[in-house]
Amino acid sequence: MMSETSANKQPIETEPEASAKKPSEAEDSKKRPGTPSESDDNSAELICKPQPKKPRTQKKPKVPVTKESVLENCKDGDAYVAKVLGTDKVDASALLFCIISKGRWANARIVEARLLGGGLPPSQILWLVGTGEKDEYEANCQGSVVEGGGLCQSRNRALDEARQRKLGCVQMSDDMKRCEIIRCGDSLTNFHDKETWQKPKDLKAANAQGADKVEITPVAAASLLHALLKATDHRLAGCFPNANPGLAAGAAPVQSHLFIVGDFLVIDVQRTSLRFDERLMLKEDYDYTAQHLHEHGGVCRSNRILCLFEHYDNPGGAVDVRNDEREQHAIQLLHHKWPGAFRQHGTRGPNEVLFKWDQRDVSLGGTKKHKRVDPPKGIDPVAIERKPKGGQRTLTSFFKKKSVETPPLPPTSAAKPVETPPPQPSVAPGEAASSS
Repeated sequence: MMSETSANKQPIETEPEASAKKPSEAEDSKKRPGTPSESDDNSAELICKPQPKKPRTQKKPKVPVTKESVLENCKDGDAYVAKVLGTDKVDASALLFCIISKGRWANARIVEARLLGGGLPPSQILWLVGTGEKDEYEANCQGSVVEGGGLCQSRNRALDEARQRKLGCVQMSDDMKRCEIIRCGDSLTNFHDKETWQKPKDLKAANAQGADKVEITPVAAASLLHALLKATDHRLAGCFPNANPGLAAGAAPVQSHLFIVGDFLVIDVQRTSLRFDERLMLKEDYDYTAQHLHEHGGVCRSNRILCLFEHYDNPGGAVDVRNDEREQHAIQLLHHKWPGAFRQHGTRGPNEVLFKWDQRDVSLGGTKKHKRVDPPKGIDPVAIERKPKGGQRTLTSFFKKKSVETPPLPPTSAAKPVETPPPQPSVAPGEAASSS
């Protein structure tokens, strides 16, 4: 144990070192030419000696997210969405909001504040959490809590819960920071009809259009996506995959063959039975997008809704299970199931991929031939029903094509019974009956 005398000797021992440095510092100051702009505060002595750290007072303190603050910040944005939908206020009564979460019960109150501020009752909030975490979440949540297990198990449980309640399924991450909408008109048509959209002439014009945005609640965003699902006749909808408004405004309002990021999904579970592949611990949203494109012919990605989330450095969630081995396992399974549809990302390293559905193999309805990659070790080969060239068409496009091919004009159609439309007043079969 150190004595008081030895403790008192410590500051005395530093004095010779300081005095020993003075001649060298004086010599350096003689060698180094001085400048008129130098001052005593910027001398070599102060630069060489360690300085105490200044308190970090530059950053503003975080404003707590509450139901009231969300209501105030998103009041104008939600009113705009209601106007686009043709209603007095945003109505999300047909949706079940499922938050997929693991190890982040401290975020629960903030996430629910964004939903409650949008007018959503707690009965429409469902938390799907990891095994053994139910008590922690129930202590911080107003919505109901169930243990879903792993990531894809929780996602599939959310699909089942929404289907049982006969509601649309909203799946969102537990680390949403902000949700915005780029204004592009006062009608729902402006948000999905390419005929009413004009591409910006350059990047400057796109940035100007993207700057016309307003913050909205996740409730309003999901309600708009749900309406776009019906308008475009798809079953899976999502937001723009990043928060760059200029890049989003430079694209069409809705695109039907691009990746839907899993942080914010709206799924019409009453019209699809597709499920998440539970062999994947990562990149399950890539696979689920490919399933919808392969089975239903398209998706609904809104490029006017921007959502910002915490990624990678946020403790909990997929961060706890993300490593190179699992990333490569997921990528290999994607290549095996969807040959040609995925490529390695050019700038983000070997663990990231690009979704290129238009480059898929001919067996998936594409135009190119690709060698199919073997499945990861321990997984049996995946047998997927192959669609004919061109892929599965949507129901709307099928009937549009049929009505064009069989116009009700020639009188010979009287001899063939018409199944779908009711007979017109001047139908030939009536005339034939009277003449006989």
